Amino acid sequence: MKVSLEGFSVAIPAYSRVKEFEELLVSIYDMSFLPNEIVICEDGSKERKELSAIGSQWKSKFQEKNCNLIFIENEINLGYDANVRKLIEVSSFKWVVLIGNDDLFLKDGLSILKEFTDRNENISMVSRPFIRFSDDINKPLGFSTIDSKENIYSNSNKSSSKMIFRSCGFVGGLVINRNWALPLATKKYDGSLYYQIYLACNAFCTNGIGYLKSPTVGGRTGNPPLFGSAESESEIHIPGAYSAKGRAKMWKSVLEISQDIGTKYKVDIYKDLKKELMVKQSFHVFEMNVGVGVRELKELKSELKKIELFNHIVPKFLFTINYFFGRNALIFYRLIRKIAQ
Repeated sequence: MKVSLEGFSVAIPAYSRVKEFEELLVSIYDMSFLPNEIVICEDGSKERKELSAIGSQWKSKFQEKNCNLIFIENEINLGYDANVRKLIEVSSFKWVVLIGNDDLFLKDGLSILKEFTDRNENISMVSRPFIRFSDDINKPLGFSTIDSKENIYSNSNKSSSKMIFRSCGFVGGLVINRNWALPLATKKYDGSLYYQIYLACNAFCTNGIGYLKSPTVGGRTGNPPLFGSAESESEIHIPGAYSAKGRAKMWKSVLEISQDIGTKYKVDIYKDLKKELMVKQSFHVFEMNVGVGVRELKELKSELKKIELFNHIVPKFLFTINYFFGRNALIFYRLIRKIAQ
């Protein structure tokens, strides 16, 4: 096992999205404090040559700022979970900052993070608020946060395990303590698209998940998911959309992970996580399914019922809204988001 050096690795699981990939590199270059290295694992997309060329163009620019850019071409399509695991493994520095290849860093993102990790050097993971944007980060759609103050979520702090999903469901800007994560590496949950939730469940039961007060990244909305090309994903997931079966598979995996890790540490993290998925997170899923056909909507309902996540009044109400109002239901979701801001 390669020993971790003190410092930061920015880790990018790259797949297609050439334009967004270069925008991400620009955002890293423009930060007030740069990482020690940028590690990119390209997972066999059709745009590999273009992505590699952009990486080569930026390598010398980052070297001038003492930041090493490493572009790795995976021999086979590993899929999301295995690619994240590989990024953690091949990184050289203690703090591995994951970011999707269509998200962006904010100017002081890494400075804010460094100040926190300097004070919490044994923390297992770090999460963050983030700005939601579509095409232009200077025209944000909103601000996503789960806490008004800096915090550490853990079983020892008597936090609710619902904070595991709230803090780590979105991968952009999540920080992994590489020394802590390497011994936990497993292929068991490949295809779940939630390797970070596996790590977060472990973090919650051990040294905790830190949460920053200020945002460090921008999370892009609107791009379709590209999961489904790897062998571990192709049976369920379809590139370009979250199908009902795909979403149910993801949430079923979260429940299985929480049961496994809860048993490992003798901590009940399953109950609150299940309620979190059934109530708060169902809002996001039904919002994403505004305007879909009745058949797709009924399939979503059926899949949620199979994993017992349709028993609460909230998913039933949201299903009804989508069923009767179709695309006009978007007005309801926008109103709720505006009130919640």
